[in-house]
Amino acid sequence: MRQAVRRSRSLDVTHGTIWRQLLELCVPVFLSSLFQQSYSLVNTFIVGRFAGKMALAAIQATASLTDLTVGFSVGVGAGCSIVVSQYFGANDDKQVFASVHTAMGLALVGGLAISLLGICISGPMLALMGTPADIYAQSLTYVHVYMAAMVFSIVFNMGAALQRAVGDTRTPSLIVAATCLVNVTLDLVLVVWAGLGVLGAALSTACSLAVGAVVTVAILTRAQGPWRLYPRRIHIDAKLASDMLRCGLPLGLQSSAYSVSNIILQSSINSFGSNAIAAWGLACRIDSVVWLVSDALGTSVTTFAAQNFGAGNRRRMRKGLHTSLALTAAVIGGISAALFTLAAPLSGLFITDTNVTSMTTQMIAYISPFYVLYSLMDNISGTIRGTGESLRPMLLTVLGTCVFRMFWLFAFVPSHHSIDTVLTSYPVTWLLTGILIFIYYRYGHWAERSKARERAHLAGHATA
Repeated sequence: MRQAVRRSRSLDVTHGTIWRQLLELCVPVFLSSLFQQSYSLVNTFIVGRFAGKMALAAIQATASLTDLTVGFSVGVGAGCSIVVSQYFGANDDKQVFASVHTAMGLALVGGLAISLLGICISGPMLALMGTPADIYAQSLTYVHVYMAAMVFSIVFNMGAALQRAVGDTRTPSLIVAATCLVNVTLDLVLVVWAGLGVLGAALSTACSLAVGAVVTVAILTRAQGPWRLYPRRIHIDAKLASDMLRCGLPLGLQSSAYSVSNIILQSSINSFGSNAIAAWGLACRIDSVVWLVSDALGTSVTTFAAQNFGAGNRRRMRKGLHTSLALTAAVIGGISAALFTLAAPLSGLFITDTNVTSMTTQMIAYISPFYVLYSLMDNISGTIRGTGESLRPMLLTVLGTCVFRMFWLFAFVPSHHSIDTVLTSYPVTWLLTGILIFIYYRYGHWAERSKARERAHLAGHATA
C-alpha cells in the first residue's frame, strides 16, 4: 500500500514532523480556495464594471441562499471524508474502498435531490429575504441556474473531500484552478462580449462546476490505491452511510445554520438599500482571504486528527492542534491587520461608486480585528470533528454563533437601526462560541466517546 500511496500523491501524517505536514495539507487547500475566490473577485470585477451595480447587487442578494445549499453538501462531504481518513490511518484498505464508493453514491442521490429542491424554493426564499424589487428578477435568474448545477457541485466537492481524506490536497487544488480558468473565460465571453449580464455569470459558474465534477471523477477512477473509484461499483453501504451521515449531517446542519443566520443578516442588510447590499457583497469578497486560510487550516487539522485517531495516536493528534493554533494566530492576525489598513484602496479597485466603497471600508474595518477569534475556534472544532464527534460541537456552534446572532438581529437591530449594530453580531457571537467550544474541548470527554463508538462499530462489522 505505501508504494501506491506515493504514486497517488497521498500523505500519511501518522509519522513525521507535524508543522511541516500541516503545511503540506494546508497550502494546497488554501491555493484551491484562493483560485475559487480569485474567480469570485474577477467575477465581481467583470459584473460590476460591465453589467453594473444592480447586477452586482442581484448576485450578492442570492449569496446566502446558494451558500445554504453548498454549505450543507460540503459539510456532509467533510463528514464522509473523516470516515475515509480514519480507515486510511488505520491501514484498512477494504473499508477505505467501500467508504469511497458509498460516499459517491450519497453525493449522486443527494445532489439530484438538492438541485430539484433548490429550484422549487428559491423564488419564495428570495421574497422571504426581502430582496428589493429592482433586482428580484435578476436574482431569481441567477439562483435558478446555480441550483440546476448543484448536482455537479456536490459530486465535485465530495470527490475533493475524498482525495483530501487520504492526504492528497494537491490534486483538488489543480482541478479547482482549471475550473476557475474555465469560469473566467466564460465570464469574458458571456458577460462582456455577449452582454448576458447576470445570466451569463450564472451559466459560466454552472459550466465550470460540470467540468470540475467530470474531471474529479475521471481522476478518482485512475487513482493508484484502495480509494480508486469504479463507477459501476458505486453503491450505498447502510452501515458506512450511517457512520458518514452521523459525522456529516451535523457539519451540514452547522453550515446550513450559518447560512440561515446569514440569510437573516442579509435581510437586515437589504433594509439599508442597494448600496448597502453591493457594499456587503464587496466586503465579503475582499475579506474572503481570511476564510480561505482559516478553512484550509481547519481542513488540515481535521485530516491530521482523523488519521492519527484512526492510528490510535491521541497524543500526536493533540500536538497537531497546538501547532495549528500557533500557525493560525500568526497568519490570521497578520492578514487581519493588512485588511484593516488596506480596506479603502482595495474596495476602490472593484467599483467606482464612492457610496459603495465608503460603506465597504466601514464594514471591513469594523469586523477585521476579530477574525482570529473565529479561526482559533474552528481549529479546536476541527480536531474534535476528526475523531468523528460532530454533533456536540455543532450544537454549541449553532447555539453560540447562529441562534444568538439571530437573537441579536431581531432584538437590537430594529431599535438601533444601523450598519454597526448589524456588524457587532459577528465579534459578540464568535467570542461566545469560542468560550463554549473551549470548555467542551477541555472537559467534554469527546475522545473517549469517539473511541467507544469505534469499538462498537468494529464489533458490528465483525458479527455482520
